[in-house]
Amino acid sequence: MQRRELLRMSLLTAAAVAAARNIWSALAAKSIASPDALLDAVCNLVIPDTDTPGATSAGVPAFLRLAIAHGLARTRPTDRHTLEMELDAAAKGTFLALSGAEQRLTLEALDAAAFASAAPGNPPSVWPRIKQLILMGYYTSEIGGARELRYRLVPGRFDPNLPVTADDLALSNDWVGLRF
Repeated sequence: MQRRELLRMSLLTAAAVAAARNIWSALAAKSIASPDALLDAVCNLVIPDTDTPGATSAGVPAFLRLAIAHGLARTRPTDRHTLEMELDAAAKGTFLALSGAEQRLTLEALDAAAFASAAPGNPPSVWPRIKQLILMGYYTSEIGGARELRYRLVPGRFDPNLPVTADDLALSNDWVGLRF
């Protein structure tokens, strides 16, 4: 990976985290409590409850509804219904009428098909964008960020006395001129 690609990926990640924080702030400011069985089921299938709370316990379905409404990750307000149609087509019936194990298998099949190399002319699935938002919502929530992940300010060991030669390039972290 080249330095420019790493910088570009870092900037995109920082912008996505900033957008996620804004959505979590909006959720805290006003309650969006309209239940959605499809999003609850999908969030539970992607990140179920284990020794740490899962996506539904972290409030990801509410985050997901708001993120889709605001177009985060290139989503559109119709993507929730498109996902329902894709899941129903994969289930050859009503996805929500399936048992939990059948839902998991259906979602795994949709996931494999959506992330496989798309053939030219095939319409892209909305599932990769929805899954990205589920993961973003979970790992930017308090539960995902504080209980599931461990933050280490300086990974490894800190060594302030590194040899510097005339061939070393200077580093810059001037963020003043950047716009998101």
